[in-house]
Amino acid sequence: MSATTETATQAGQNKPAAYTAVVYFHGMGSQRRYEETSHLVDQIDRYLGNRARAGDQLGQLRSIKARVEPLHPKLGQSGTVSHLRAKLVDPPLEPDNRSLRFYEVYWAPIMAEQKSPWGVLKWIFRQPFRPLDTLNSPWRERQRLRRAVFAAMFEGEHATATPEQKQDYRDLLELYDDFDRADQAFPAGSFDDFLSFIREHPSVAPDAGVRLQLLARRWQSQYRQDEVRNAVLLATMALALLLLGGGALLGIFVALKAVLGLELVPQSALPFAADWKSVLAVAGFLAAALGLTRFLSDYMGDVQAWATYEETDAKHMARSKVIDRSLEVLSHVLLDDACTRVAVVAHSLGTSVAHDALLALSRRNRAYNPADPMTGMVDLSKIEHFVTMGSPIDKIEYFFESYVSNSHRYKRVVEDLRGDIGTEPFKHNTKPFIHWINFWDEGDPISGPLHSPASAKDFAQRVDNIHVASYRFPMPAASHAGYFHHRTVIDCLYRVIGLRAASFQTLTLPGPKQQYPYESVYLGPGEPLGARMPFVVMALAIPWLALLAIVLGLLGAVQLAFAAGGLGVTFLVLLAIGLIASRAQGHRMPI
Repeated sequence: MSATTETATQAGQNKPAAYTAVVYFHGMGSQRRYEETSHLVDQIDRYLGNRARAGDQLGQLRSIKARVEPLHPKLGQSGTVSHLRAKLVDPPLEPDNRSLRFYEVYWAPIMAEQKSPWGVLKWIFRQPFRPLDTLNSPWRERQRLRRAVFAAMFEGEHATATPEQKQDYRDLLELYDDFDRADQAFPAGSFDDFLSFIREHPSVAPDAGVRLQLLARRWQSQYRQDEVRNAVLLATMALALLLLGGGALLGIFVALKAVLGLELVPQSALPFAADWKSVLAVAGFLAAALGLTRFLSDYMGDVQAWATYEETDAKHMARSKVIDRSLEVLSHVLLDDACTRVAVVAHSLGTSVAHDALLALSRRNRAYNPADPMTGMVDLSKIEHFVTMGSPIDKIEYFFESYVSNSHRYKRVVEDLRGDIGTEPFKHNTKPFIHWINFWDEGDPISGPLHSPASAKDFAQRVDNIHVASYRFPMPAASHAGYFHHRTVIDCLYRVIGLRAASFQTLTLPGPKQQYPYESVYLGPGEPLGARMPFVVMALAIPWLALLAIVLGLLGAVQLAFAAGGLGVTFLVLLAIGLIASRAQGHRMPI
């Protein structure tokens, strides 16, 4: 054997085995390092084992081990990165490789000192006025909010829409983008100005102009309906907090009198006697208040800290550190020549972190290679899937990213630099590239179908929203964690990670001069909606019935007050029965 041949053989033996990488972003709350990633691997492993025992061999995970490796040398810094390594054996379809690595972007400690339950509480009481602000703002303002409503309309109708109707959606979206930039001709930017812009636009034929104006009016009507719904929900949330806080405070006065004999409030001013039954009621109020404080601190506190976009705010420093950590892990994986494919998976607030990190990677690449942002410092073409579960991205957009400025130029600069689903890495060469799959649950108030990432230009790329119902009763906390136990979600994750399913990159042309069948890859819309709506309506009605009972009691209408209070108690009992029954039944689609 020649020296050259021997050297080549040794190089081949030393070459690392190719692998598929999963980069996981954990959710909000007090997370522990590796815990959610380990849970994800366990659930996939358990699902495959259950399928094998049922006679459906989908493959098995073997040799699951934890490993530590140094940061990629091209990053120019010292440090290590940990991951879980596994082997995929006996899959029904041969994947591009059989080695899997699960990495985690662990950002919880960075946000640990940024939580303020009282700051979050003050923020919550400012929100009921937000719908009024958005409704009164010019049609040109809050572009992403308005495009999100339009994207939701398109998603709901595109399956049955005619080619002409689909084209009208695309044309109107493009006209809205042009209108956003026509601030000199239409400085007020009102909705009437937008209609005039459509009528006067040289590229719009008269018959098409009529259709587009009708579609625009439908868009505005849907936007108003959504804002009215938001106003009701926000007002109900604020009222419930007020009633809970007021009840707890009043109960404390009663407990002090019953236990210590302190009469901070005259008995005649109290609506009930100061006895031990009242003390037990106080305990219930305090337990609810303490639970609310923990929720505000551990969950909403993370959201408020993460979504601080003002660079002059100290919380923004923590946000920047989270992005830096995300870029470090993603870059480390993408720079590895042995990594052939990447699936980014995220839960809860981690979905927003991952989304912003992917856009930040693209901006950095664009700085180094403006001609092709998919290549630059890292190769973004390795990322084929982005799977989100329980994502609050649309809610973060509504409550935090919807900014107002006197400079319209400033807003265009921010939007152009930020990017959206119509830019790299989600789209490349005008074609969909990353398949964004979003699982949401109607019983999970944090989640929802995602529309705010919609492109400002067209609908060629959109989020694949899939509804899953983990429980028959809307249990917020259980539903928010239920994705990891849902058969549909875990099956999809395995097929995406292990079998490269639902990928835009594996599509083939059906014939000459035809388009790639991108629609065939979409998996949504998922399970039907509305099954839990009666429970939601009852829950929303309870604070208002309580308020009505208080007002009627103060006005002396005792019987009507008792009727309103009795109806509220009835709803509470029905909700309790539904909760108990749902807990007894357990998860609807266990793995």
